[in-house]
Amino acid sequence: MFKRMKLKSIWIIPLLFVVFIPNVIGASSTKGKSPVLGTGFDTHINNNSLAVSPDEQIAIVSDSREQSILVYDLAKGKLRKKIDGFGSPRNIVFIDDGTEFVVSDSTLGTLRFYSIKNFTLKDEVVIGPGAFGTAVSPDGKTLYVNNQAHNSVTVVDLEKRKPIAVITGFAQPRQGIKVSSDGKYIFVTNFQGDKVSIVDATTKKIIREISGFSSIRGISITADGRTLYAANSGRNSISAVDTLDGNIKGEIKVGREPYGAALSPDDKLLFASNKADNTIDVINVADHRVVKTIGGFKEPRQAIVFSHDGDQAYVLNRDLSIARVDVKTYTITDIIQDKPKKYKLKILESDSVGKYVADQDGMTLYYFTKDDSSVSNCKGQCLEIWPSFHADNISSNKGFDKKDFKTIIRDDGQKQTTYKGHPLYYYAKDKHAGDINGQGVNNVWYVFKKKIFEE
Repeated sequence: MFKRMKLKSIWIIPLLFVVFIPNVIGASSTKGKSPVLGTGFDTHINNNSLAVSPDEQIAIVSDSREQSILVYDLAKGKLRKKIDGFGSPRNIVFIDDGTEFVVSDSTLGTLRFYSIKNFTLKDEVVIGPGAFGTAVSPDGKTLYVNNQAHNSVTVVDLEKRKPIAVITGFAQPRQGIKVSSDGKYIFVTNFQGDKVSIVDATTKKIIREISGFSSIRGISITADGRTLYAANSGRNSISAVDTLDGNIKGEIKVGREPYGAALSPDDKLLFASNKADNTIDVINVADHRVVKTIGGFKEPRQAIVFSHDGDQAYVLNRDLSIARVDVKTYTITDIIQDKPKKYKLKILESDSVGKYVADQDGMTLYYFTKDDSSVSNCKGQCLEIWPSFHADNISSNKGFDKKDFKTIIRDDGQKQTTYKGHPLYYYAKDKHAGDINGQGVNNVWYVFKKKIFEE
């Protein structure tokens, strides 16, 4: 796949051999032992992970800020189990044809192996603090583990459950790591230096480095291995890179702070998840054109998984719920989550408008006088300026009846909350809690005040 090239010499710090490598290579299983949970050297670095079983019946999710992982039943659309005892769970992958899954933990410095049958811990292997992203070889025999603390990638024999090699020369390899479809090359994201290192899986040497990114996040590789897509959260774009010469051959503008760059199984679509916008941009790979922007997510990051047939995509939200997306219609069809917590609206007060209603974070809610009863007439560009509001299980504030809050399904497939039949919205120009910049716009947009609907 790659042209023959001259390899760069890599100087390895002697102390690394003396202290780190022997400990990892000689590491044994820690099953039955309980690693001491410390504060963690990297708890300021946040990421989430989503793994879907090969039969697409089970999804397992994590967020590094939580000390537990959740197991969802995708068929029934509900939580099946919560597994506690983690420090900073980083990545989850299925192995052994889906009979087991592995969770990396950067604080504990281990890989935890669980049985899918009863979700019990089967084995635990020491990798060392900083274990982040993981990727399985196509033959299922090898696991590659990014180690952010030691700027290395640990190679683990999955049959023996033992580290067999450590590849050095990286710079803060975190979540991003992929293996080519033929298993010959490993693509490792270096957060420091904004570059991707390409490793020969046979020689375990870095053979090429690709640079030119900006706060690089998620990466994806086409099936033929010739094109790499990388999310640049620093310049709000997706880079399309020729892996043969390392040159960026295209730059696709997307939303704010793109974290994910996930290719569909047929390599025809790319999902770019925009954390700051709570959206996903759908990109046509053939012409690098954004064909649709899907809203309704909550801080989507790299955790995006397509179904085998490519008809559905699963996107992990900040609250560890999973949005199920219909790829053909570009709509969220379902939210898979634990029992929703009560959502408490806030009552704020302003000298100019008096008391009004805001969401639980203090962001002002509005209504549109041109809406019909339980029907939103704000569509297209209007919706970009006035994003719809939706929350489940809204608790009854003083003076409100919970029954007056309903949920409608908009024409675009998104859910929206109504109060006494009036759809509720945000205003894009409100940047901080308590802002009321949308009050009276065009004499048709007004803040949500309870007494308005009682007059």
